[in-house]
Amino acid sequence: MLHLKTTDNNCSQKVSDLIKNSSHAGDSETFSAAHYFSLSRIANVPLKELSGEKSNLLVFPYEIDKSYGAIGELPIFEMCGCCENLSEVKIKTGNLLGFVGVGSGDGAIQLEISSRFSKSENDFFLHYILGKVFGENLFSLNYNASSGSVFDLLCFMFPLVLKNAVRQGIFKTYRTFERNDANVKGSLNISRHIRQNIPFGGKVAYKERAQVFDNPFTELVRHTIEFIKTKPFGKSILNSDSGTKSAVSQIVELTQNYSFHERQKIISENAKPVSHPFFTKWKPLQKLCLAILNHSKINYHSNEKSVCGLLFDGAWLWEEYLNTIFRPLGFEHPENKKHKGGLKMFANGDDELTFDKDFRRIYPDFYKKGEYVLDAKYKRLLNGVGREDLYQVVAYMHTMKIGRGGFIFPDDDTDFHKKTYCLANDAGTLDIIGVKIPQNAESLQEFCSLMKSEEKRISGNFSAL
Repeated sequence: MLHLKTTDNNCSQKVSDLIKNSSHAGDSETFSAAHYFSLSRIANVPLKELSGEKSNLLVFPYEIDKSYGAIGELPIFEMCGCCENLSEVKIKTGNLLGFVGVGSGDGAIQLEISSRFSKSENDFFLHYILGKVFGENLFSLNYNASSGSVFDLLCFMFPLVLKNAVRQGIFKTYRTFERNDANVKGSLNISRHIRQNIPFGGKVAYKERAQVFDNPFTELVRHTIEFIKTKPFGKSILNSDSGTKSAVSQIVELTQNYSFHERQKIISENAKPVSHPFFTKWKPLQKLCLAILNHSKINYHSNEKSVCGLLFDGAWLWEEYLNTIFRPLGFEHPENKKHKGGLKMFANGDDELTFDKDFRRIYPDFYKKGEYVLDAKYKRLLNGVGREDLYQVVAYMHTMKIGRGGFIFPDDDTDFHKKTYCLANDAGTLDIIGVKIPQNAESLQEFCSLMKSEEKRISGNFSAL
């Protein structure tokens, strides 16, 4: 199997160069026509087409909430070049990062997309921010990113997806029970009644159809919980916070028919994706549970013909990571793509009707009322801020009557900390703030320690607000 490794937003790279740069590449590995056709199956194809019901491809946050529709329109990568000249074939990545595998046999190929802000072989940056965003404290885990896999990352995501599903209520389905008692609540089963209740002793054989919590779907979640418990860091994940512990306890309490020996049967019964107009958050949970229990099928080392893997939107992940820093400081974090938390631009509601409904609200990435508005950028800002980004933050400041604004970005190779610029006519100040991403850490634990220090420094800039 051919292994390719690149970064997000790579500005187009030759596949032949990616093979040379990959630590997995052997002397005999070459980019063949079979590999080309495997890649062409997923190149330039929107995620919403690749992550269908029967796909083993998980995409976050698309799997958490389909309202992130723009992500569904993104391709994993773009490819140019033809099969006749394989040495000139190039792929261009966007904001998506993670792992994907496609093809089988001689055409099997695996693509790893790491963060461009991490120069470590094991991409400590991705592992760290995943741990922060999905609620797991990596400092408490005996976890080494160098031996980590897609399976490990799936386990880290389980608490958040589980809590999102449980907030909608526990999934219920109809099941048919064969009863034989005096409390008749369904249709009579005459043949069984004659076999079991002659002579008559006060019991009646009947079939009852009722809604129950203990069903193949909740059993699947229970099997996933028990499976995670067997891992070195499993118990820490399932006890990461009170919400996760409560959700796990509810599932365990309601699945009294759980049996370890029925795991494969439960997996088979969940082959069909759940479809319910109310329990919308349970579908991504089902998909995640199946991925964890069948981790060999979603691991990017898979030889299956279907597309498999695990992908994240880098910009979303960066914003959610920053939210773990700014939320304790009192900052609000509106959700633009879900149209939640927006602020009115017009004092008179009727005036809004003149303008496009998509632009009647503003959605700053982070703001503190009357104090500060901050825009998160998952890109380098050392060479200056773009025109649209500049005008956007200034518009936020004007609308919200805030005198201080700024941009925050990941800084991967300099000691840039903060620069402040004054707007004309004493209209306010703009800050450009870099979050130093340590590049010389030799282990995930060391990386976590350095990032923790950097987070304290960043928090110190805003703690006095």
